[in-house]
Amino acid sequence: MNPQSQKQQIKSRRSPSRTTDSSSGLAKLILGSVGVVAVLLVVQSALGSLSTLLPSSRKLNLKQVELNPTATSQKATQTEAPRYGLDDKTVNQEQVAIFLRDNGAEDGDYVTLSVNGKVYAPNVFLRNAGTSVLVPLNPGANLVQIHGDRDGGGGVTLAADVSNQGNMTSSAFPEGATAMFYILRR
Repeated sequence: MNPQSQKQQIKSRRSPSRTTDSSSGLAKLILGSVGVVAVLLVVQSALGSLSTLLPSSRKLNLKQVELNPTATSQKATQTEAPRYGLDDKTVNQEQVAIFLRDNGAEDGDYVTLSVNGKVYAPNVFLRNAGTSVLVPLNPGANLVQIHGDRDGGGGVTLAADVSNQGNMTSSAFPEGATAMFYILRR
């Protein structure tokens, strides 16, 4: 056998196996890609199903709130707590007195008052006679949060007044929940 025909025989023997290897590699690649896409579709479908199963009270309620508006106003997204019947107030003062009282039975409700994320009155025992807390305000919107630290029985019951602008009565809210409202300083 001459060297030329030997090379052709070797080449013809290798050629089919290379073709088989490359086509099986391509098939594996395609099957692997299809598998990954199928897994991603299953995960996406499962996540969609889970979000529909969550009660609406468990879903985040994001609201655009303009904080301390100025000529170069900035927007901030905040997670808004339920209001539990408390309304926003508008004042022309640099500081306000927030009056908190138990509007039901004096049964051992405790709350923490925060304004713009700073605690001004921690773990306040709510009495029918009430407690007044003086807080400074930033220009613009000021977020007031009242956290129910302890429920004496029947839910945390609360009445609030901002610098004699009218009494706000909350609906009873559970221990661990936070009621909120805004004070807009002009």
